[in-house]
Amino acid sequence: MIEIFKRRYMGESGMSFLLKDEAYDKFIQMINDKKLIYGEIYSLNVLTATMDMSKTPVRDAIQKLVDEKRIDILPSRGIRLHQITKEDLMQHYHFSCAIEGYCVATLAKTYQKDKKNPSVKKLKNLTEKMEKMLDEQQDFGEYFALDQQFHKELLESLRDPYFNNLQYSSMGFYNHPEVQFTDKKLSRKEVYECHRKILNAICEGDSASAYEALLEHSDLMLKAF
Repeated sequence: MIEIFKRRYMGESGMSFLLKDEAYDKFIQMINDKKLIYGEIYSLNVLTATMDMSKTPVRDAIQKLVDEKRIDILPSRGIRLHQITKEDLMQHYHFSCAIEGYCVATLAKTYQKDKKNPSVKKLKNLTEKMEKMLDEQQDFGEYFALDQQFHKELLESLRDPYFNNLQYSSMGFYNHPEVQFTDKKLSRKEVYECHRKILNAICEGDSASAYEALLEHSDLMLKAF
């Protein structure tokens, strides 16, 4: 019944759009769940079979991911997770230091004026949950979701729509699980300790230390390559 409704009221183009979005979401979930291995090449036929979808929406989703520098197309071979270049890496690094660094420094000042700040409360809760997920054998997707929520809250702490939308940017280390899939794999504990240090500095109202802790976190991600 739902499919009939879609065809009647949305037309074929609407259906294609929905399927492209569905394929895109499936790709993102596969990346976040480590079902796409860094450095491994995947054929379009295998991917469409795995996703149980036709080639057209899968191709459309792949192109979107290429534009976002999440996927590389290897002609006549297939696709792989984007191999981050030195230029990409430095852009991610500078973006994270500048944007998130400003957010943590500002949040530290704000918290001194309002100890009931909802963002700090959320950050504390997320940090506690991350501590319970430090065992590398536990599900990576759940751990990574907590990691991303922490950074998302930093961006949203300013309560500024522009900064809120930066979470959808392809820049920064935010929402790039593949950074943790390289040969120089980061341990969850290392990432957690950075989060803890950032949070402690915010709670102490120390803007300078909060900013320095964020830089240390970005340095850690940089060293993963």
